[in-house]
Amino acid sequence: MIEVWGERVAVRYADGRLVTTPLRADNDIALDVGVAELGRIALATTEDGQMALLLFFRSAQFVVNGASTQRHPVPVYLETGLREQAQALIRAVERDLTSLRRVFPPRPNLVPPQRSDDAQRPDISAAAHRMRQQGNCLREIDILHNIARPDEYILELAQAGHEGAPGLVAITTLRLLFVSEWAVYEFPVSVLTGAQVLTGRVATLRISGAGTDLDFVDWEPTDFTRITEAVRLACEIEHVDGSIAQSLPSSADLFAEWQLLVERRKLGMVDDDPFRREAVGIMLTMPG
Repeated sequence: MIEVWGERVAVRYADGRLVTTPLRADNDIALDVGVAELGRIALATTEDGQMALLLFFRSAQFVVNGASTQRHPVPVYLETGLREQAQALIRAVERDLTSLRRVFPPRPNLVPPQRSDDAQRPDISAAAHRMRQQGNCLREIDILHNIARPDEYILELAQAGHEGAPGLVAITTLRLLFVSEWAVYEFPVSVLTGAQVLTGRVATLRISGAGTDLDFVDWEPTDFTRITEAVRLACEIEHVDGSIAQSLPSSADLFAEWQLLVERRKLGMVDDDPFRREAVGIMLTMPG
């Protein structure tokens, strides 16, 4: 638990809940909110030198003291000498907000298959079936069946030439492979930083990593496009495995909210004071 005790209010944060307890009769803001209800949290200094913990809520209709916030931050006033303690509390809340809003996109089952009696792996066979010209790489595909590791899943394959040698590009959950009749080259996914397809007289698959670029060529870009997408997936699994969702509404969402507010004002559904309050709340939430 993290606690910040001021003269007017005590603020506690533990187990994903933020609790404010008034210590004086003139401070009547008492909150008990889950971190999921917050959009963000910040520290600010008012014009008269007071320090305020600003709580931004995800919903404009969140009710404090019987009234919706309309996207206005709710201030919790603290003494300036408590800045370090307040910053520690903010960091804890922000860590939980980041963790809470991680999005794990659905992906196929990438569990490496067990090797069958005929030494043919189904993940390699399925990837080969998606190739434009599988028949040109049968020897290389056979080599891949023999060198594939039991802890990796083969994502995509593509016929390609590299530095004048014909062969097969393979991307797995752990390695980028170039398989030719004479040699096999491998690069761990952990060193890869990107992949792109360049089109011209021939298609070029450029894969970046470890401070260098590897170029593979073919007549058509179709298989290279699949390899590029698979490289991104492999890097995501290796490096990120989950992205951060926006903690606040997007600019488009807020603009639509503003248009609706203006329309309601024109129809006489919103009085002047509520209109100004909601308008300011939307502007405060705008990115930047």
